[in-house]
Amino acid sequence: MGRHDAMNHTTNQSGDAAGGLSPALQKTALFLLGGIGMFLLGTAVQPRLRQSAVAPEAERVLFQELSDPAKAASMEIISFDDETATLKPFKVVQTGGVWSLPSHDGYPADAKEQLAAACNELVDRPILQVMTVSPGDHETYGVIEPDPQKIKVGDSGVGKLVEIRDGSGNKLARLIIGKEDRSPASGGMPGRKLRFVRKAGQDPVYRVEIDATKFTTNFDDWIEKDLLKITPWDVRRLVIDDSTCTFGFDEASGRPAVTQDRKSRIALGYDDKDAKWSLLKLEAFGADNKPQEEQLAGDEELASSKLNALRDALGDLKIIDVARKPAGLSGDLKAEEKFTNDREAVTSMAQKGFYPFASGEILSSNGETIVGMKDGVEYLLRFGNGTSVAGDAKAEKKGDGKASDDTSGRYLFVMARFAESLLEKPKLDPLPEVPSVPAADEKQDEEKKDDTEKKEDTEKKAEETGADASGKLAAADEAEAKAQAALEERRRVERENRRRQEEYDEKVKAAQKRVKELNARFADWYYVVSDDEYGKIHLDRAGVVQKKSKEAKQE
Repeated sequence: MGRHDAMNHTTNQSGDAAGGLSPALQKTALFLLGGIGMFLLGTAVQPRLRQSAVAPEAERVLFQELSDPAKAASMEIISFDDETATLKPFKVVQTGGVWSLPSHDGYPADAKEQLAAACNELVDRPILQVMTVSPGDHETYGVIEPDPQKIKVGDSGVGKLVEIRDGSGNKLARLIIGKEDRSPASGGMPGRKLRFVRKAGQDPVYRVEIDATKFTTNFDDWIEKDLLKITPWDVRRLVIDDSTCTFGFDEASGRPAVTQDRKSRIALGYDDKDAKWSLLKLEAFGADNKPQEEQLAGDEELASSKLNALRDALGDLKIIDVARKPAGLSGDLKAEEKFTNDREAVTSMAQKGFYPFASGEILSSNGETIVGMKDGVEYLLRFGNGTSVAGDAKAEKKGDGKASDDTSGRYLFVMARFAESLLEKPKLDPLPEVPSVPAADEKQDEEKKDDTEKKEDTEKKAEETGADASGKLAAADEAEAKAQAALEERRRVERENRRRQEEYDEKVKAAQKRVKELNARFADWYYVVSDDEYGKIHLDRAGVVQKKSKEAKQE
């Protein structure tokens, strides 16, 4: 058989196999096709089980546990200073219904609204996009955890850790906030604040819309901002003591040594009706620190604009930090003898710029400003030594994660006291005299005598006597009416005087109560004000007195 014939033979065999099935095989094939058709038909008419749609990662929320901001009882924020490789912890906690700042010696916090605003940033916060799941990308997105065991000088990409817990200490949220997403491809709309974040302890990095400024570590965002709680227009008197003091201990005797350099003491009054300042007293001090009273020169006047600015600054006095005082000062913030004998406590105060005397007085290193209010409360502001406070307000505004420069400030010792001279004494009217009147029995005797004489005397005599008696009775009635009117007037004046005195007494009680409340608030704390604030509220003679303008000289 040739090659061509062999190929034809093979082809014919294949065709016979495909087209010439036996009857048995054909029957089997029909059964198989029918079974497949029945299966497909059954599948088509069978009720299907619906599967729950799984939300993609980009639609999930960050923290399911944080659903109610009211459950939050503490928040801790830890930021990282990459220049010094130091952590800056900030914490606010609620204990027994009272908010405080453990990072600032437990200073009272006005934190309810601020904490709610921070928590609301995380409640139902959706994840917009998963950026990466690789730990190697954490530095790129700025979400490395600020862990003191792992970070070091020069590290970059360290984020801010925010941890929120409930009253039982359970973690409701633990988030690392990283860099801001400013890329054009982010798809963000103008005004949206997009950041990269990740849950602490997990690798995925997300893109979310979040306002990181709500997690502020600025001290003044968490406290009662109004330190003195005064209305500037209620200021009636200022006393500015411009002096400096240095404190130390004599090494030989161990006794304290105080050196004072006094420059001036100026007392000023303010009349709110005329909106005008007046000079009450001006004292200058020589080398011997003895006061000498002076008057303004003919070409001098009070610098009203600076005094007004001082008054306004008192109404908006801002503090940038606090420090706890040593225990032992009395309720009115005076130094008791036991306290002054405690060298450690005295040294602690002297380091801040305040020196307590056994008499109860406290001397300050950089003068005082005394503020008298119309309600009888007088604030004594003592200025101590300079200090510096690390701030991060600029960093939060810039969003670059870099700490801002330190702020130079000054310690402030505040106390309140009652000054009765600030209250206007009540004007009591003199009591009117009440004239004397005939006694009631004398008048009755006259009436009886008149009746008897009418019966016994003759008609003419009776008429004369009756006329005379009638005149006496009329005069007595008139005198009694005048006396009664004078008595009523006296009682009215007494009531009015009593009302005025009671009003004054109530003002005294209110002022004394307020002084007690204020000192309870001031008792435990030194405050720190910036040097700018200090310059506004503590003027020297050149700041209080100025040369008259040409127009004023001509007048």
